[in-house]
Amino acid sequence: MVSGIQRKIQAVIMNTSDLVEWQIRRPKNGMVMCWWTHPILELIETWDWSGKIMLETGGGRGTAWLRERCKWVDTIESDLEWAEQIRKDCSEYGFENGRIFAAQLPDGVQDRKQEYFDLIPSDKQYDIISVDGIWRYEMLQWALDHFKGRGGLLIADNWQQDYVWISPPAEELMKPYKINKFIQPNHTNHEGRPWNTVYWEIPK
Repeated sequence: MVSGIQRKIQAVIMNTSDLVEWQIRRPKNGMVMCWWTHPILELIETWDWSGKIMLETGGGRGTAWLRERCKWVDTIESDLEWAEQIRKDCSEYGFENGRIFAAQLPDGVQDRKQEYFDLIPSDKQYDIISVDGIWRYEMLQWALDHFKGRGGLLIADNWQQDYVWISPPAEELMKPYKINKFIQPNHTNHEGRPWNTVYWEIPK
């Protein structure tokens, strides 16, 4: 028997425009997955996040996929128009187990950095944090502080990737933790630092 959620997923898929390059759908039901490297997506598909609370920084078409997998997902977004599109997508899929907190904050405007971090709910204890938005180094710092005493899973896309994000301070910050790196096969737009999505298991 097909559930109401499954019917909504199929209806949204039928009305979804073509994917951007390298973005893929979940084999199980056709939902658009996060725009991360394919090897880490395949691994995440084997993990049970059904009881996990997640903070996603930098949302997208894969936000609904995260909500499908998690108990709750808070999303921080720095573009109001894009945030509204994410809300619409999640609602159409039927996933209301999350909230989107957004403000119009251009990348690199340092005097508005605190405004971005003030979007993060102060009453949540997150099990998973993904870093894929603006102020990534500072978000890694925030995540490590948040995980103190409780531990958690920290994910970062475009880690030290040519043309996207290279940050020696971030690399130094994360040195104490074992990195698990997933490079995208056949992605050639780089000069030795390929597209990869990584994760760290931060201990208590």
